Amino acid sequence: MAARARVVLVDGSWLTFRAYHAIPSSFSTASGLPTNAIFGFATMFRKLFAARSPAYGAVVFDPDGQTTREREYPDYKATRPEVPNDLRIQVPWIDQVVQTNGFPLLRVPGLEADDVIGTLARLALEAGHEVVIVTADKDFAQLVGPDLRMFDSMRDVTYDADLVKKKWGVWPNQIVDYLAMMGDAVDNIPGVPGIGAKTAATLLDTYGSLDGVLAHVEDLKGRQRTTFTENRHLAVLSQSLATIDQHAAIGVTFEDLAVQSPDTTAVNTLLRTLEFYSLLSAEEQTVASQALRDDDTLIHADADAIEAGLAALGRPVVVHPLFEQETEPPEFGGLVGLAFAGAGEGTDAFYVPLRSPRGVIDRAAEAVVNRFLSDPTQEKVAHDAKLLQRELTRRGVTLAGVVGDTMLASFLVDPTGVIPHDLGRVCKEFLHRVLPVAKSVVGSGQALFGFSKADVDQVGAYQCTLTRAISELWPILVEKVAETGQRDTLDRVDLPLSDLLCRMELAGIKVDGAMLAVLNAELVETLTQCEKAIHTLAGHAFNIGSTKQLAVVLFEELGLPVVKRTKTGYSTDAEVLERLAVDHEIARKLLEHRRVDKLINTYTTVLQRAISPVTGRVHATFKQTVGATGRLISTDPDLQRTPVRTDEGSRIRSAFVADEGNVIISADWSQIELRLLAHFSNDRKLVAAFAEDADVHARTAAELFGVQVAEVSSDQRRVGKRINFATIYGQGATALGQLLGIPRNEAKATITRYFELYADVRGWLDETVAKALETGYATTFLGRRRQIPELFRKNPMDRQAGERIAANTPIQGSAADLCKLAMLAIDRRLQSEGLKARMILQIHDELLFEAPLDEVDAVTGIAREAMEHVADLRVPLKVDIGVGKSWFEAH
Repeated sequence: MAARARVVLVDGSWLTFRAYHAIPSSFSTASGLPTNAIFGFATMFRKLFAARSPAYGAVVFDPDGQTTREREYPDYKATRPEVPNDLRIQVPWIDQVVQTNGFPLLRVPGLEADDVIGTLARLALEAGHEVVIVTADKDFAQLVGPDLRMFDSMRDVTYDADLVKKKWGVWPNQIVDYLAMMGDAVDNIPGVPGIGAKTAATLLDTYGSLDGVLAHVEDLKGRQRTTFTENRHLAVLSQSLATIDQHAAIGVTFEDLAVQSPDTTAVNTLLRTLEFYSLLSAEEQTVASQALRDDDTLIHADADAIEAGLAALGRPVVVHPLFEQETEPPEFGGLVGLAFAGAGEGTDAFYVPLRSPRGVIDRAAEAVVNRFLSDPTQEKVAHDAKLLQRELTRRGVTLAGVVGDTMLASFLVDPTGVIPHDLGRVCKEFLHRVLPVAKSVVGSGQALFGFSKADVDQVGAYQCTLTRAISELWPILVEKVAETGQRDTLDRVDLPLSDLLCRMELAGIKVDGAMLAVLNAELVETLTQCEKAIHTLAGHAFNIGSTKQLAVVLFEELGLPVVKRTKTGYSTDAEVLERLAVDHEIARKLLEHRRVDKLINTYTTVLQRAISPVTGRVHATFKQTVGATGRLISTDPDLQRTPVRTDEGSRIRSAFVADEGNVIISADWSQIELRLLAHFSNDRKLVAAFAEDADVHARTAAELFGVQVAEVSSDQRRVGKRINFATIYGQGATALGQLLGIPRNEAKATITRYFELYADVRGWLDETVAKALETGYATTFLGRRRQIPELFRKNPMDRQAGERIAANTPIQGSAADLCKLAMLAIDRRLQSEGLKARMILQIHDELLFEAPLDEVDAVTGIAREAMEHVADLRVPLKVDIGVGKSWFEAH
């Protein structure tokens, strides 16, 4: 007998339908071929066999035409809808996915996939092998046994006999009778009328089988006895229909199931044809890496050669730095070398090693490089110029003359498509090419070593390959940017903003570590006391961070009411705890525990670790290509979600301080998003409220509650504020009701009343969504585009989310636009007037500056003028400015 092997049998029809419904119908090729099912199938198939392919296997599909069961019972599967046309035309391509990956594909005329798989499983078991059936169809549970498992790849669950019993309440050898009694609406198996899953499982637990139930009909009570007596024939028929035939004439031997190695060339050709560039295989990366060995890249290490090489390149010149650690933010000294190329396809390129096994670049050669990089007349293109600028600045070199950035251009073309717009993903998307991997040069695992220690010819070939890719990307992306009317945004906003953000990152903000340490110690003590209280209330110690253990304590041991469930059990999320907290002390303590734990792990400890030992400041990274609406994102650490309205939040902000002799200046727009809503909608009442500098939340509340503005209570104003902002974020009645703590119908009536008051807002929102449905995208003040594929998905929840995105993007995205314009205007004034003050932080609608005391009046005047006059809107923009020794004092 052959050695024991793993045999994997895939229910291809099940996987195809799951893929079709899992991936948005908007997936298609440029020529219009629907590809959602193919893409989903290919992705799931790849994931299924990512670790290793089986020795034997098959992917089995249902055939066209009538099957044996349909001949036996014409109504079998009669209620199933026809296969949609957009799915039917994808089936031949799915076949190719299977075949190019080396798997046998079976579609046997007249036989359902169930019977083919059942027969193959018997053949494999008889040959002494282990069998895995990939499906979530409960029919197959009847086959589960000691050497056969059922794997639901969508939920990553493997069913053995015990899990079958736990899932359906019956053992595998009872599944057929279980289905025979309860029926199957999907396959239109009639079953016994009035017998459901729970009753079927109970009867089988009592009588063992359907035959046992039928033999003891007289022992059944009331309606059960009647229904089994009258419908015995349906039970027997259903039993026959539910039984998988394991001796079908399939015309296949076990040896026909041998899995072959994938034809990687054919796989990659297929993926290119279908435009699945994100799925191009690792094999293609290997091919790309192999090509490095044949690359005759020039390595220039002396001054004359570098100067000649730069002179020979066309303009602009693409510059691409190589850092020692690609996955980490480069620290000082992390720069290993630079590659240079002309812009466009087929350009020459050369590599300048700054550090290599041959030594460190000599000063004369380095001077040539530095002179070129700092020359503003020498036009340059980079991918993430800010990263290069930051490293060069640390080395005392000024980067000038940057006229293009492929990362920023990619973000303008499609903000959400290839986040975070790293070079590898951008190349796959726009060049349809996979770049070589770093490990082909520096090795992996225990053999890993740095670029500076690797063979310089290989390093140079690797880096020049990446640089040539940028050379090809630039003309493609800049053309696409121009086609969408965003070239001016790239040149006048995003590129100069990149320079400003780099300087802000390098400046950082001073943080009082001692103050944070004191607060952290207090929070740790609070957390400890909170844990003790929770354990006391629970009656024993348990892992509070384990949602499973917490659910058992709350709902099984303490008997608290179940608010909602998840697929795997009881929900213990914040919404659940907040509802339980009204009546239960343990829920209140759990909420406090989570709040304090978040403060410790997100702020006090993280901020202490982030303080530079050299500067005593925190140097966050500002990302331009992550926020889909164009908002800037702060990372490493995230400073934009520092808490505001709590005592601990105030103390955290108090730790952000100015240097001696300086102060912090905070300039914060007042209700900029609501003002933009007024501008875009031109709603008479909303425009008037801002024009009169009225309290817009109080005015909204007065209108909603039918009182004078002076009579509006704080609770009523809170409702007015919540619904004003709910409008911007597209919240419905359910979300608003939860936010306000009122019934859904009351929230719905509030929303209706709001749009009666501000009718032009409703009209603008409807027009904005309608335009997005027509074009497929939403635009901002500067003309940035955000593609919204959610608008065209089959799932109603997805489409509703798309509508919210369409309505919110012009508001939130335009606020981001105005912020960027104001930042640039302020920076130009600070520099032109020779002020020492510098911008150090951007937090959505707020800008922070650090300035000498004698520059406060000048800086506040510049900030107010730039921010309040950044755009000509129908309503005035208003800025609140504060000054203090800390962020807390200034804000």
